[in-house]
Amino acid sequence: MYNKNSKWMKSLAVAAAFTAAGILGQANAASVPFLYTGDNGPGYWGQLNPAWSACAASSTQQSPINIDDAKQDDSLEKLELHTYPTTIHLINTGHNVEQEYEHTGTSVYFEGLDYELLQFHFHTFSEHTIDDKHAAMEMHSVFQEPASGKLLVIGTLYKISDNKSSAFLQTLIDAGLPAKDGDTTVTNTAIDLKDGLTKTDAYYTYAGSLTTPPCSEIVTWVVQKKKAKMSASQFQAFRDIMGNNFRPLQKTNGRVIRVTK
Repeated sequence: MYNKNSKWMKSLAVAAAFTAAGILGQANAASVPFLYTGDNGPGYWGQLNPAWSACAASSTQQSPINIDDAKQDDSLEKLELHTYPTTIHLINTGHNVEQEYEHTGTSVYFEGLDYELLQFHFHTFSEHTIDDKHAAMEMHSVFQEPASGKLLVIGTLYKISDNKSSAFLQTLIDAGLPAKDGDTTVTNTAIDLKDGLTKTDAYYTYAGSLTTPPCSEIVTWVVQKKKAKMSASQFQAFRDIMGNNFRPLQKTNGRVIRVTK
């Protein structure tokens, strides 16, 4: 979860206690860039910057994880998701392609808290796995609870279909995915997050972390059970820009993964 655009700093003021730069602007506070391979890759993130110590293997609630052995929780209800269209404002963060939001009113209510949408972005391949299997791509929709700065992230896994494409993804592709670090795409074309999600009453949930530095353990994860579909050409459009930008799986460390009935 990453954002270099300074306009988001006002949204993050309430989250200073959780290292504001770590919620949406991780690299801004970094003296060394993080990568997905080599000496700056995931195995070394915890050593690159003192503020990233949570990325180290000694942390106990890191994400992503393999989802298996989930416990059915009948108290889990359909997500109370309220979405509103916004115009396309994409940025290439150097690590992913991200759509930015500014107070559109899009929100989700989950287990007593209201979270406001900050952004959504993509990883290829998926970061979470289900029964040890990666999906082609994963979209992370990042919401923040204003009072505490805590995050809720909806993970939507995309699979490649031989006969179905995603109108939601195609709208982004047609607008022009920003190809290089720092590039932006701004259009008057409207997009609505709900069109990129699947069933909001079928999901897994667990306590975890950001999947990029500083790996803060402040995230309630909601991973949708049903995969969305995309075409092979749509997958390639994102993969050509992002490459392999998924963090390796982290240990569950006894955490309970709950699942809707």
